[in-house]
Amino acid sequence: MIATLIVDDEDHNRSLLKTLLNKYCPAIDIIAESDDAENAFRLINELKPQLVFLDIKMPGKSGFDLLKMFDTIDFEVIFVSAFNEFAITAFEFNALGYILKPIDYGKLIITVDKAINKISSNERTSNVFHFIKTLDERNSSINKISVHHKDKVVFLNVNSIVSIESKTGACEILMEDGKAYHSSKELKLFEEMLEPIGSFIRINRSTIVNTNFIISYSKGENFNVEVLNNVVFEVSRRKKSDVLDRMKI
Repeated sequence: MIATLIVDDEDHNRSLLKTLLNKYCPAIDIIAESDDAENAFRLINELKPQLVFLDIKMPGKSGFDLLKMFDTIDFEVIFVSAFNEFAITAFEFNALGYILKPIDYGKLIITVDKAINKISSNERTSNVFHFIKTLDERNSSINKISVHHKDKVVFLNVNSIVSIESKTGACEILMEDGKAYHSSKELKLFEEMLEPIGSFIRINRSTIVNTNFIISYSKGENFNVEVLNNVVFEVSRRKKSDVLDRMKI
């Protein structure tokens, strides 16, 4: 049985979630519930739940504020909220569990099963901790991304990304300062995550560029763009007009 805490400021939401969990997720043992972040912090420290269902927007401290209160997060988190599109992309980019309100029991079952598998296999990741450091809570989009670099986790400012290029087995991220980092995430995930920002555009099958760093483009039949640090990329024919429109030329 998975010791579970439910955190939501609305009684009817907690009641509905408990009903669905009892009916469809028999491995879940609801040991407590809370309607605010401060009480939830106390309960987590006292009861040591393995799984926490967490609402985001609550009076006073938010669900994100609650997570920031911990030096380490040694429990799985499933976010339950009425997210907007940007926030959903952020959760998916960081491989985090989330359930939209109103709750769909099919999605609930799948998400809970994934959490249980991680707990059962002792697969502890820092995804939630990294996510909290990268999220811009004002518009629920990501303003930083975390990447593993040598023996560290490095947080990269999204607005300083010049390009992202898919190469064999990884994406290479070029930064404004000329440094390069690598990520195992697929290029499509980067595209979906960065699209709301407005300055990033996919220019061919393997490359995304930040139009803020395009310094020139070719006028010949082959349409190439030069970005910061003298790096040149070829733009596919079908993307040429999109790139020019994005640059407002």
